[in-house]
Amino acid sequence: MDTRETIESILDAAYAARQRQDHEAAAACFTEDGCFKANGGLGTASRAEQHMAIKATFEQFELLSFTQHCRIIDPPRAVVHWRGTFRAKNGQVGDTDILDLIEVRDGRISSLITFFDTAYATALSAGPML
Repeated sequence: MDTRETIESILDAAYAARQRQDHEAAAACFTEDGCFKANGGLGTASRAEQHMAIKATFEQFELLSFTQHCRIIDPPRAVVHWRGTFRAKNGQVGDTDILDLIEVRDGRISSLITFFDTAYATALSAGPML
């Protein structure tokens, strides 16, 4: 069973990788069969799928700043509420809140579902916002 300390450690590593835009280090935080999923999207089921999905997310929305508001751990689960400033591929910059629901197994993330305002993300990606 994972402890608070092991969960803290893997979360620290995963969010540090996100801040560095390091998709390989982020994927290494997951179990081989771990699921990475954005709300409304399809989840991953293998290391190769994790790499592709995480890389696409990081490329689509470059993280410029990260502020963690809250981290709740109830082994083997955790919830992280954070706010980021992102730059979309088109150069548009915007801020939004993110909520990640996480499950940990054997010291690695077995599931991470990230929730964000998908309409806002689409608008940010589409071009100048009024």
